[in-house]
Amino acid sequence: MAKNNLWNMAGLDIFLQSLNEKDLKKYTKLIVPKPNVSPLISLGVPSEFFAPRVPLKSKEKDKNTLKLMESQFLWKTDLTKILSNPYDALVVTDAAQTIIWTNPGFFEMTGYYGSYAIGKQPSFLQGAATSTETKRAIKNQLLKEKSFTEKILNYKKSEEEYWCEIMIFPLKHKGKTIHFLALETELL
Repeated sequence: MAKNNLWNMAGLDIFLQSLNEKDLKKYTKLIVPKPNVSPLISLGVPSEFFAPRVPLKSKEKDKNTLKLMESQFLWKTDLTKILSNPYDALVVTDAAQTIIWTNPGFFEMTGYYGSYAIGKQPSFLQGAATSTETKRAIKNQLLKEKSFTEKILNYKKSEEEYWCEIMIFPLKHKGKTIHFLALETELL
């Protein structure tokens, strides 16, 4: 039994996070703590941490991911033209502005992993110094369901302020906006 004990395994938390529920139960039974040993401490590093950062390839991956989403949701838009604009990060929301996808550039710009942002509204990046007028202007533009550009003061995970230019494009199916695509650029 000792040679099968997973207690001494380096990176046990990462191994366990990669398992499905059935295997997790199976392997959890093999973890037998040794007496007088400190418990395992984990930092909970998400899998995105290990993703390689290759900017040129990532823009191609962004395009491929969006093309896949386009075929799934049947958007009627010219993604190639939209993506010809400069950007640091991409965010796709549903019509109610709930984030459904971010590209790796979102983490680079904000410090938040996509897995954290999904299910939240982009307003989680706003803070005390974010202009109420700018927030209102963005909301009004979204209601018009037309492309627009705006600058906004946001906050990184580190609580550092940063100016961001967002270009927002409605993504439509059968004439109805079902998603929004935001191209975001950090202004220095």
